[in-house]
Amino acid sequence: MRITAKFYDDKNFKRGFSRSGFTIREATILETYGRTMQSLLNGVFVPESDAEHRFVEQVKDQPTEISEFAQCWLKYQNKINFKPKFYTLCSTQRSSADRSDDNDDSPSNDLD
Repeated sequence: MRITAKFYDDKNFKRGFSRSGFTIREATILETYGRTMQSLLNGVFVPESDAEHRFVEQVKDQPTEISEFAQCWLKYQNKINFKPKFYTLCSTQRSSADRSDDNDDSPSNDLD
């Protein structure tokens, strides 16, 4: 793989890769080769070596056995494309008339 400028993704990983769930090795690979990997997949760079050809094939086809570079890139893609599910809790407020009924000491005929 070619080495270009350092790769940072401040939009998704403001604290850096190593503090965002990547191992030290994965963070180093992404920082060192991330721009090359991104350019290869976007078509900016044409694969020159066997390693670069394998990387592009492995990321696109995702076979069972993949290289460390492809594994790091796929993990990066999964993290930036993950959309957490949000749930909201809603409740209704009881009106003041309902509350006064609950505090009423009169006998109720609910059992009729």
